[in-house]
Amino acid sequence: MRKQLSIIFFSATGGTAKIVKSITAGIGGNYEEYNITLPANREKGITFDASDLVIIGVPVYAGRVPDFLIDFFANVKGNHTPAVFIAVYGNRDYDDALIELKDTFERNGFIGIAAGAFIAEHSNTLKVGTNRPDSKDLDAAKQFGADIKIKFEDSDAILQSPKLIVKGNIPYKERMSAPPIAPDTSGDCINCGICAKHCPKGAISLYNFKEVEAANCVRCCSCIKKCPVQAKSIHHEVFNKITRALIDSFSTIRHEPEYFL
Repeated sequence: MRKQLSIIFFSATGGTAKIVKSITAGIGGNYEEYNITLPANREKGITFDASDLVIIGVPVYAGRVPDFLIDFFANVKGNHTPAVFIAVYGNRDYDDALIELKDTFERNGFIGIAAGAFIAEHSNTLKVGTNRPDSKDLDAAKQFGADIKIKFEDSDAILQSPKLIVKGNIPYKERMSAPPIAPDTSGDCINCGICAKHCPKGAISLYNFKEVEAANCVRCCSCIKKCPVQAKSIHHEVFNKITRALIDSFSTIRHEPEYFL
């Protein structure tokens, strides 16, 4: 492609990154990567122009774009910049996340040219969306990238394309309210610090890895999935109730990716 390709993604447990990079592989060529998963990578804004093509990938939190990412995205600016919007959800539903992502970036000078909703293993449990994205998902993402390349190879065609329409509702669904919840740490902890190093919100103390600021925790479960000795887990009643409901309703259902071109 003649445009400079860039990717922006938040991926606490790796699923969103896999999808976005597979789409990028389908488009082909070199690209600039902005991995905004860690707090240090969300301190400065980013600016693009019409010569760029930007892919933005985010996880879905209770049917919405995570609110702290909306705050950061206010500092990501475009200038008639073509963009692809990707929402990755845990096999329940993406609700209004994709349209919210599209609206957020189009207000900031981006032109939506394509969008997609993909599935990854739910952060709460291994039993929902198990082992996804799998090879079928990644192949689909790569083909989606190839389709984007074909349809939008001509920069003039991008500007002349009809306005991108995606699924979702306005007003968006209300954000789910929950009490402060944080993972517990068992005596198996070996003080390796992996959890604190990879916490997307900096909620885990760098001096005492058992100390977690519950008010700042977004329950992404990065620390739980990355702990080499399974020392972290969440036992809060509200979290467990949500997890049980997810398993009961969505553990035996396989949702497939959706595309908007």
